[in-house]
Amino acid sequence: MRSAIVDPAEELARALHRRGDPMSARAFLEVLQEAAGGSSAPLTAGERKFLLSHAGMSEEDLSEQGRAAPRLELARDRFALDAAALEGALLTSEVAALLGRAEANVRRSRLSGDLYAPNPGDPAGLQFPRWQFTSAGGAVPGLRRIIPAFPDTHPLVVARFMTQPHDDLDGMSPVEWLASDGPVDPVMALVEYLGYV
Repeated sequence: MRSAIVDPAEELARALHRRGDPMSARAFLEVLQEAAGGSSAPLTAGERKFLLSHAGMSEEDLSEQGRAAPRLELARDRFALDAAALEGALLTSEVAALLGRAEANVRRSRLSGDLYAPNPGDPAGLQFPRWQFTSAGGAVPGLRRIIPAFPDTHPLVVARFMTQPHDDLDGMSPVEWLASDGPVDPVMALVEYLGYV
């Protein structure tokens, strides 16, 4: 299992180290910045004057570094959100041990939708958020119908939806509802009502 609190910079350094240290974390962030669009077009003299006079910006804010800083901060925030979404997640081998299955069967269950792992292309391996497993060591039923209702939704949003109590489910979270043999239809209705579909 993974530790509860992860420093994104340390996690990035460890991830790069697992890949043979092809570059420093700083160099990686520079590549990420470049891939995210690099620098924008230079400001015109009129735009620069307006921003300095009316937007409370300084010359430093308008420098190349100052203009790149928000993109870099956004990339860091995204990295932190991704790390938070998978905090405490189980690896394929851990899920296999928990469920008493072979690892190949765990991967097949993910492909069929019975288990949720939002990071299929991660070279570190599949990571299965812990919320989808019951305290008795089983998988929460009904995910095959529910998870596809969240296309292109960040895993942290899915996790919050699945673990927060809802009045329409007698004050239970979807995980609690489904684990107590509640039908999938009310959860799907809630997904549709909240606009995920």
